[in-house]
Amino acid sequence: MRIALIGYGQMGREIERAALEAGIEVGPIFTSRTNSEGRGLTAETLRGVDVCVDFSTPQAVLTHIRRVAEARRPMVVGTTGWFDRLNEVRPVIERAEIGFVYGPNFCVGITLLFRLVAYGASLFRQLPDFDPYVVEWHHWRKADHPSGTALRLGQILLEQLGRKTHLVTRLEGRIPQAGISVAAIRAGSHPGTHLVGFDAPFETLEITHVVRHRRAFAIGALWAARFAKDHKGIFSFEEVIDRFLRGGDV
Repeated sequence: MRIALIGYGQMGREIERAALEAGIEVGPIFTSRTNSEGRGLTAETLRGVDVCVDFSTPQAVLTHIRRVAEARRPMVVGTTGWFDRLNEVRPVIERAEIGFVYGPNFCVGITLLFRLVAYGASLFRQLPDFDPYVVEWHHWRKADHPSGTALRLGQILLEQLGRKTHLVTRLEGRIPQAGISVAAIRAGSHPGTHLVGFDAPFETLEITHVVRHRRAFAIGALWAARFAKDHKGIFSFEEVIDRFLRGGDV
């Protein structure tokens, strides 16, 4: 398999290292300098590429998706901060008949965290004294906040608890009773921690996932790339992992 990298920051470089160690060919590599406004992504430059892997910026990713779809190449998108516009690119991907995998987090453990939080929240549904919250911590360079993963965790809580109506990502005074606080920390070089808690007057339960190295994301992105190469359609990374857990191929 040969992958093209779109974005060559810390994640792009880590994916390159992981791919080469796994015997996956890497190239071409597109940076902001060589791919201004997506102009570098053409059928010619992507000739021989099996899958494009995008870890770029929220501002550029929609253009990248359209350009890669025009070249009819499968794609994996790990860039966050754009999911509210997924419906805009869905018909573009469907017309191109390519494989496309996206997600707020390509760490396998995070996908399992989603399942654990959903189950845990369902248990707390009848226990209103336990108030839910989400906290995430990433390095200071991360552009979006809260993270897409934290927002997904918050959405799972909303779906399972029933008694809450919205997420609160910016505090101005006291938090509304029907809101779920989603707090973000940006400091240092930390690759990622996500914590979901349920606090009652006399006890607290917390579920935490900590990334110790960016290789965790890179491994997941390569799983997604193999899947996108062999399957047409639009898939979340959660769906890819669910398929694997049910005994399917990845």
